[in-house]
Amino acid sequence: MRLELTERLRCPVPHAPTPLIVVASETRDRDLVRGVAGCPVCRLEVPIREGHVRFDLAAAERDAPAAMPPVIPRDAPPDVERTIALLGLDTPEGAVLLTGIYASIAGPLAAATGVVAVVLSATPADAVAGASATAPVSAVTGALAALPFTDGTFRGAALDAALPMALVADAPRTVAVRGRLLAAVAVPPPAGLRELARDDREWVAAREAVPTVVGLTRRT
Repeated sequence: MRLELTERLRCPVPHAPTPLIVVASETRDRDLVRGVAGCPVCRLEVPIREGHVRFDLAAAERDAPAAMPPVIPRDAPPDVERTIALLGLDTPEGAVLLTGIYASIAGPLAAATGVVAVVLSATPADAVAGASATAPVSAVTGALAALPFTDGTFRGAALDAALPMALVADAPRTVAVRGRLLAAVAVPPPAGLRELARDDREWVAAREAVPTVVGLTRRT
């Protein structure tokens, strides 16, 4: 996983939002290869192996209520060029979150755009197809109660129809303002989005800005 992305990891356990503290044991260029991420609040420890964040190996993983959808070829894989266009990945920067069946195009998408692909899936094997030094793909694996990233981490996210609703609802906050979310048409759009387009397969929406409340003080 890219070092800058490890700085955006957040504990998914239900308590006050808390960044995970990452201790690296092996790095390679801009990537963290092996290490551990820990929460100072609940003491969750998550191994990082071969660049993948392994919540499935964490001691507290058995307590999480949700489950990651495996990459199952229920239908034809998503079209890479269509996915790139709908997510607005027109510059080689930042990262994108891909879940479920969208993980099957992570390698080609990363190679075509220069955008780092992060796969949310059942096993790290789902993330390695097509990955290379020029097409970086990392996986976050295991059952999760919430997405383990801080607000605004990703340029965009693609949501599989099998993704648990708790994670669908949590997805908008992990995407930058005006970033795009793409989902199977069966996925109900969560709050905080402005729908841009829809057909019989997918919808795409942009994350709206969160209004800032400014307190007013009366002068006397």
